[in-house]
Amino acid sequence: MKRMMGIAAALCACGLFMACQSTKGANVGAQPATVWAIEPGKSIIQTDILGFSPMAESGRTTIVFSLYFANAADIKKWVLTIADAKGKKSEELSGNALYLPSSITWDGKDASGKYAAEGTYVAVLAIDYGSAYTSSVSKSTSFILDTSKPSGMISFSPELFSPMNDTDRMSFTVKPDKDLARIDSWGMEIFDPSWNLFKAFNQKWPTDTVVWDGRGINGDLVVSAEDYPVVVKIRDEFGNVGIIQTLLPIDILVIKDGDNYRIENSRIYFKDFTADYQDVPANLSQQNILRLDQLASKLAKFPDYKIVIVGHAVSVFWQDSELSKTEQDEVLVPLSKARAEAIKKAMVTRGINPDAIKTEGAGDADPLVPDSDYANRWKNRRTAIFLTK
Repeated sequence: MKRMMGIAAALCACGLFMACQSTKGANVGAQPATVWAIEPGKSIIQTDILGFSPMAESGRTTIVFSLYFANAADIKKWVLTIADAKGKKSEELSGNALYLPSSITWDGKDASGKYAAEGTYVAVLAIDYGSAYTSSVSKSTSFILDTSKPSGMISFSPELFSPMNDTDRMSFTVKPDKDLARIDSWGMEIFDPSWNLFKAFNQKWPTDTVVWDGRGINGDLVVSAEDYPVVVKIRDEFGNVGIIQTLLPIDILVIKDGDNYRIENSRIYFKDFTADYQDVPANLSQQNILRLDQLASKLAKFPDYKIVIVGHAVSVFWQDSELSKTEQDEVLVPLSKARAEAIKKAMVTRGINPDAIKTEGAGDADPLVPDSDYANRWKNRRTAIFLTK
């Protein structure tokens, strides 16, 4: 009689287990549970996911093993072991007929409390029935424990972007490193030099490339000769997010304006309140040399044109009209004129005809944005160059 009651209890548990296994859109309990014949000593361990990451920013951070214990009344001991592909154990749990959990959750940590090494794992449920039945061993499907963020690189073509025509485009391509987890999606944010969001893209893998026309969210074209920070976030199938950062250099843009041309910005970094572009941090000094070389190369393509170099500055006292005028006359105009002269001298040493170059200092007289716009006033601190017949 006791044996029959045990089998009946096991059948009941089996029915309840199957009733809880719903598929997407199913109405749990609406249909009678499917019951199958119990094979002596045959138990089940299963999981519904292919992998997980304890560090994931989204998605599952644990894995759940659903358990069904066949012939439960005769179980002397059960042991659940989680091991990697080489058989190295990371976790082991055990019990007897008095403790038969319907599920066990693993957080990816081993017995020491540290995260187990990432890799492919399997969970094994071993049951000892004593003399009642032959011992049984059941295995889950293999699954991945992923403890690292995806990595890779971002490349762009052309390497120096020069979007002067409506047809000019730049391609960005994401190249992830090999990893256990597959890539799910990625997003790219392009910021202006003051780290204001300029443009954003989001793509579902396996699309690995986006094409850009150089215009921002509001339709603004990138600023000549600036470096635009680029941040790429790659998300894998388990919710881990890796970040790639780089700089996108914008070429010196020569823009046609009727029969003439203009260069809005040559982007030379000067020492504060001076026309010295050499006594600056080493990385800026190197960039200045590169920009001046590029500028001379551009100007050499227009031998029949007159060159006007106009220095511009930013007002500190923009909120006070009287102070602003004094600042303009006594500080900003002379400073911007001196900076234009410094660029002229650099062009002459690089082979440009000095008789073709004229310099002016505009100070803050022709701002691109209000000086009160702290997020964008960097655009006003520039050197504009005009090419005229």
